[in-house]
Amino acid sequence: MIYCVDLDGTLIQNDMSVTSFFETVIKKPSLLPECYRWHKEGGRAKLKYNIGEIYSFDVEKLKFNTELIDYLNKLAENPENSIYLVSGSTQNIVNRIASRFSFFKEGFGSSINVNLTGKNKLELIKKYFGDSDVCYVGNARVDLKVWEGTSSGMVVSNCESFINRARQVTKIEKVFKKNFARLKHGSI
Repeated sequence: MIYCVDLDGTLIQNDMSVTSFFETVIKKPSLLPECYRWHKEGGRAKLKYNIGEIYSFDVEKLKFNTELIDYLNKLAENPENSIYLVSGSTQNIVNRIASRFSFFKEGFGSSINVNLTGKNKLELIKKYFGDSDVCYVGNARVDLKVWEGTSSGMVVSNCESFINRARQVTKIEKVFKKNFARLKHGSI
C-alpha cells in the first residue's frame, strides 16, 4: 500500500507556509514589498517558494502528531508499504522534515509554479502512483479533493462533522486526534 501524508496540520501542528511567511517578515520587514511583488507575479506558489528558500527553522522545535508518527513507524515495518510526505509547503521545507524520519521514501512539495494542494496534490499522486491503491492522510477541507481520488484515507481531526465529510468521499481507515508535541531527542 502507498501512503501519502500531508504535513501542515497533519504531521505537524503548524502551517509552515503561514509560519515561514510571518517569521520571515518579522525578522526582515524590508521583505514585505518583495513578498507583495512575488505574490502579484506568480500567486501563492511563487510567494511560498521564495519565502521557503530563505526561511530557516529547527525541525526539532516543531510540534508533531506523535500518535500518527508511531503508526507510520509500524506501517513502515511492512516492506510492502511505501510512505511519502506530500505537502503544500515548499519542497525545501518538505525535504528538511522528510529527512527527519526514516519511514519517508520521498517528499513532494510546492514549487515556484505549482501550489501542491487540493487538485494539484491529487494530480501529482496520480502521476507518480497511477492506479495503485493510495491511502491519503490529511486534515483539512482542501484534502477532500485528494480523498475523492484515492482508494482510502486517514484523518487528523477533532471535529466529528469533518470526519463524517471525509467518510462521504473515501473509506477512512483510521482517525487521529489533533494532539501535537515536540519529539524527544533521538526519537523517530
